[in-house]
Amino acid sequence: MKRTWTLLLILCLLLAGCGSAQSAENRHPDWPGSWFQVHPDLGVEAPEGFAFNESNDVMSMAGLYYATWTAGEGRDITNPQGREAVVYDAQLYVLVKECENDKNAEADVADWLDREQGSYESSDVRTLTAVGQEWQVLILNAPKQENPYHHGAAAFAIRGGNAISVELLCTEKWEGDPEAALVAFLNGFHYGFD
Repeated sequence: MKRTWTLLLILCLLLAGCGSAQSAENRHPDWPGSWFQVHPDLGVEAPEGFAFNESNDVMSMAGLYYATWTAGEGRDITNPQGREAVVYDAQLYVLVKECENDKNAEADVADWLDREQGSYESSDVRTLTAVGQEWQVLILNAPKQENPYHHGAAAFAIRGGNAISVELLCTEKWEGDPEAALVAFLNGFHYGFD
């Protein structure tokens, strides 16, 4: 009986995740199909030189949405914890966390900034505006611990009670400019919330 209830709960969670994906597609019918909807109110244009990799809205019941894009060939590695992973020349991550209010979103952004600064030698935080949205930006110069991603750039914002994180992590093989690529990507964001 316990197993039946567990399976039923998992099925409900998966169906709820599928339902949010459908409602996201219907939320902004005027948005072109070429924009990927990371969140029901965030459409993203595919970044030049990157291919869509994955997304997951199953976590939407917890108010979390993410998507990733990759550049270059993937290679298999085993991380320090012994887990298998695929590392690309560069990878873009977008995470949106729905918060109860802007104060909670500010706390999440502050936490993300602290974690990024704890993981990488980085520039000072600076402000950038892209498509009318203000972002806090860090240039990531070198990892502080073993990490296949050598450098990159990260941006954090608050919009409509949501905390948004965008990371571009690069290996030494990637020849692009992380800051320029990040700014170009942020200029392709489209918002359905204020």
